Amino acid sequence: MHNIATVRSRGRRTTPAAPVVVPLVLEGESAAVRRVRAALNEPIPGPLLLLGEDGLEPAGIARWVHERTGAARPFVHIDCAQPDAERLETTLFGGRTRTVSADLETLGPGSVLGAARRGTVFLENIGDMPAALQRRLARLLRDGEARIGGRNRVPLAVRLIASASPGLQSDAREGRFRPDLLRRFGAMPIVIPPLRLRPEDLPAMAGRIVSDVSRAAGRKAPSFTQAALTVLAAMSWPGNVDEMKTTLTRVAGEVQGTTIRQEDLLRLLPIGPFHGVVGRVNPGVSLREARRRFEREYIAAVLEHHDWRMSDAARTLGIERANLYRKTRQLGIARSAAGERPS
Repeated sequence: MHNIATVRSRGRRTTPAAPVVVPLVLEGESAAVRRVRAALNEPIPGPLLLLGEDGLEPAGIARWVHERTGAARPFVHIDCAQPDAERLETTLFGGRTRTVSADLETLGPGSVLGAARRGTVFLENIGDMPAALQRRLARLLRDGEARIGGRNRVPLAVRLIASASPGLQSDAREGRFRPDLLRRFGAMPIVIPPLRLRPEDLPAMAGRIVSDVSRAAGRKAPSFTQAALTVLAAMSWPGNVDEMKTTLTRVAGEVQGTTIRQEDLLRLLPIGPFHGVVGRVNPGVSLREARRRFEREYIAAVLEHHDWRMSDAARTLGIERANLYRKTRQLGIARSAAGERPS
């Protein structure tokens, strides 16, 4: 998927800008990711807040938003989780200057908020920003202007995008993050859905990862069997896109031939109770029977991993709880099959 911007100059149509590729995390056609893309395609009048778990590449989303509307302008990426609070303050607000007004922020030399004119400043992990800097940033966003270079009341001509964990709103309610700063980002932050909630998107994402790896290696990308895609969709991917990229880069580098099979994934996936399951399947049985045995052992392993909490197991498997109950009956999975002690 691409977004193409056409540049106009003095009323004349010029050559279209280069296509801006959608970030990997926004690939797919699930309802969840389509809602996110639609929200990001809307005009963004003020600061933008992205909420998501670890591994969802918010920096890629921020750069995509920036490139679609102002690629020639500065893009500055700052990690607010850095341990040096003084350095972070200097980066954001510049060197020390004499404060002229207690109600107006002063941006000193070296401030990226003052220097990135008409550009984008991306604040990753804003929830880890020290409280004193949260206060300064909230005041700056409230006023929309600052004292810069000896001039009073200069408009803040920068787009601000920030990211944080989904718990930021709870942190604000409980006093661990400034509620007034959170309000400056609007009432509706954009929540990036984790991979476990969008299994239907994983084939498109996996294909893109393997294609990129193969292209870099100068060879044709292998395809996935349906059974392999089923395994990918069933995994919970706690590390989300980062984990998936790491895993499939390894798979694409080690697999022989033109097809990635279920066995290739299970042999390399470093995921707790599922690692090595395929090794217990007798290679003399039919493919249909092997798949049935794998599915039975796989579901039993997930249930055991979650201590037979059906809701948690269903979430990991990416299916409804009612479907999980039906599967356990169809496959004859009982507590004893997963090594559970009678309750």
